[in-house]
Amino acid sequence: MSISPRRKRDRERKTNEIVDAAENEFFSNGYEKTTMESIADKLELTKPALYRYFKNKNDLYYAVVLRGTIILANMMDNYVESQDTGIKKIYATGLAYCKFYREYPDYTKVLLEAKADFSPVKDSINLEKLIEYSTKHLTIMCNAIETGKKDGTIRADIDTFMTALYLIESTTAILQLSENTEFVIKSRGINKEEFLRHSFKLMGNSIENNEKENNI
Repeated sequence: MSISPRRKRDRERKTNEIVDAAENEFFSNGYEKTTMESIADKLELTKPALYRYFKNKNDLYYAVVLRGTIILANMMDNYVESQDTGIKKIYATGLAYCKFYREYPDYTKVLLEAKADFSPVKDSINLEKLIEYSTKHLTIMCNAIETGKKDGTIRADIDTFMTALYLIESTTAILQLSENTEFVIKSRGINKEEFLRHSFKLMGNSIENNEKENNI
């Protein structure tokens, strides 16, 4: 028996309310201290009612991760589409990461945590969507590199897929700076976003076609 459009809308609305509450709990208290009971209490729901929407805490956590992943993908899309050459598009992805880090620090944290330990997501109901949007990040990078190879702003001798993966993983590594490194750069009066921008410029320089004059 099919679900009526009204019941479907009601379920989607309730699902979003639950993810909103879970998001606040995860952002405020962290994954370990957040429980299904604490989320149910925030919503004035019983735990059995909550389990009708999400089978466990992991499912809720990755629903929050998915939100952040979609926001980042849309930011990258918007920044990249506004540029006309491949190398500019690559730098634009870096600016998107900087904006995401600056405006959504809590989402940045959960995305990095999820990336560091991917195994629990394999049982998540959001797995398919997470793969879709995570792949989109990589596709945006690959397309920018291919555009740059064609317009001459990016070296033609580099492997597109491996270079895109390198740029994404390098950016992730910079976002996951150790406390010691963060202390060192702060002691020099450098904030993390400045370091991220500098690092992305170096990464861009490594793939830029210096034989063609570019106005970046």
